Amino acid sequence: MNKPIKRWNMLDTVNLALFLVVILFFLDFNNNATISYALLGVFALWGVTLIFRNVFISKIENDPNHPLHEKQVQGKKKI
Repeated sequence: MNKPIKRWNMLDTVNLALFLVVILFFLDFNNNATISYALLGVFALWGVTLIFRNVFISKIENDPNHPLHEKQVQGKKKI
């Protein structure tokens, strides 16, 4: 792995925009309940993977013995 893992990337931004469009325009539980539940399931899966990715990154940053610790800490921006 050459680069540190990012907490938020471009794909997450696209997913958030699609999520907002789906919430505003496509969810219709009265006429298309199956599609509505499927869309909610897909976005729930994205949300869970986003949370677990951030938990994983935090574990890497807090554990100095982790093999990816040096690369992850070096790539972290100082604010």
